[in-house]
Amino acid sequence: MFLPSAGGKNPDVLGAFRHLVTEEPRRLLVWCANPGSRLSVAASKFRFIDLYDFALPSGKDGFLAINSLLAFAVLLARSYAAAGASDASLPPSFDHLLGEGDWRDPDAVDRRCAELWERQTLVVLHGPSTLPAAVDVESKFTEAALGSVQVADFRHFAHGRHHWIAKRRHESAVLAITGEDDRAVAESVLDFLPSDVPVLRVNVPYSGCLAGIAAMAQCFFLVSSAGRARGIDPGDPGVPSFGRRIYHLNVYDQFNGESELPPEELVAIERKTGERVADLARTGRLAFWRDAYSKARAKMADSAFCGLVLDYDGTLCHEAERYGPLPDKMANELLRLLRGGAFVGIATGRGKSVRKSLQQALPEKLWKRVAIGYYNGAEVGMLAEDTCPDDREEAGPELQPVAEWLNADQSLAPLARFTFRPRQITLTPADGVFPGPLWEHVQSLLLAMPAMMAVALRSGHSVDVVTQTTSKVAVVERVRQLAGEPEGPVLRIGDRGRWPGNDFALLASPHAISADEVSPGPEAAWNLAPPGHRGCQATLGYLRQLCCSRGTLRFGEQSARRNGR
Repeated sequence: MFLPSAGGKNPDVLGAFRHLVTEEPRRLLVWCANPGSRLSVAASKFRFIDLYDFALPSGKDGFLAINSLLAFAVLLARSYAAAGASDASLPPSFDHLLGEGDWRDPDAVDRRCAELWERQTLVVLHGPSTLPAAVDVESKFTEAALGSVQVADFRHFAHGRHHWIAKRRHESAVLAITGEDDRAVAESVLDFLPSDVPVLRVNVPYSGCLAGIAAMAQCFFLVSSAGRARGIDPGDPGVPSFGRRIYHLNVYDQFNGESELPPEELVAIERKTGERVADLARTGRLAFWRDAYSKARAKMADSAFCGLVLDYDGTLCHEAERYGPLPDKMANELLRLLRGGAFVGIATGRGKSVRKSLQQALPEKLWKRVAIGYYNGAEVGMLAEDTCPDDREEAGPELQPVAEWLNADQSLAPLARFTFRPRQITLTPADGVFPGPLWEHVQSLLLAMPAMMAVALRSGHSVDVVTQTTSKVAVVERVRQLAGEPEGPVLRIGDRGRWPGNDFALLASPHAISADEVSPGPEAAWNLAPPGHRGCQATLGYLRQLCCSRGTLRFGEQSARRNGR
């Protein structure tokens, strides 16, 4: 989900934001052109949100928000070009964007548009690339009360909209907005219009998204001309008192559905099932899931854990921070538990970089209480062991046939960068490639091999290929050995509990909770974090609820301390 806002303070954008947080989309991107706004402050409290706030170089907006509209359009064009590894070819300045013509001269623009403003209705025709400009013209004409506007693309116009011109030709004019990729069809349509219908062509010398941005910029000046013709300042048309009251209404609280379930139970069940509680109730399945939730909570509350095993990337640190130091808040919680006598295991898909981060964050006297499972549990060593893992850049004997098989697929090379280790092959997606489709490609290759020798797992940033016997559960067994309890319960926390996530096996236990994705089964990998808390923010909340006495971990009363960003 993408939520853009110029001011970040109106009730609709704030209400939409609160709703989106409770819906927990896979990703939420917030752009705000007002640093320190209510929206920016609210978004900064959730680690899973990608927040970008900035000050507009063009200064404060007027009533029609032209500055922020143009800024956001330019930023979107740059972002999509970068994500798709394409060339946005943005002009160097606003004047270059306008192109040829006398758009800066009000008298010249008024002369070009004079016939249009003599008619009551403006029919705005556009192609696919110039749709944003057409929508913006309608918005500005309506919001500033400049006139009546109808919007249609050229083929939509052909399927019936042309009857307006046939019946009301003497009160209508046409504004045709075209780019390079739709000019031919536009001219074909315009050639058939009655000759007594005024037509103004706005032709921009671009295609694609640049055509939309350039056309919007040119149409700003058309709107200004309409304002002069009708004695209205589009930038300050005056807002009636009833309009202000309507604008400031907070309608979102009226739509919060009431449920008999406590909020924490409702969100946990909806995360687990992927369905609305109302739908579960309607189909007679809610009682089952309420019972499963109750048992899962009771299992956590009643268990005395002999140790703790955590995933690293996405669980102990944000994905974007995975190559930096362990966050101080997280390090402090681990220190508290270790000093209480707890044994801790780290199960990661990475190698020695995790060991170095942990050694920097934890005092050396506690290293003997920390085990690390590298490469998804392929190698397990203690935090003090600098010789572990084996990080040679070559596939070991078990994975060598797999490496050869993957290298032989020429269609795979452009999709990812390969890293070979003795016990794991890591594929890092190329720009514009997502881990999900990459995993499907790799797993299909593994399934097609003469013998099923390996399995592909997903993390938030890569696809890991390991042998079928490799598992993060090996770290759980090492922690049990350290605690001297071969069958003792170990609390497990990870963020990728849904297959093919690389925490699936780790979290397949009634003693596991997820910081993000959950497994479909009713017993294991519930996500019990507050709404909108994900990844390391959820983990921090879990850790703050743990008490450690004589090496035994229990969930206690520290839950009142809310985990911060």
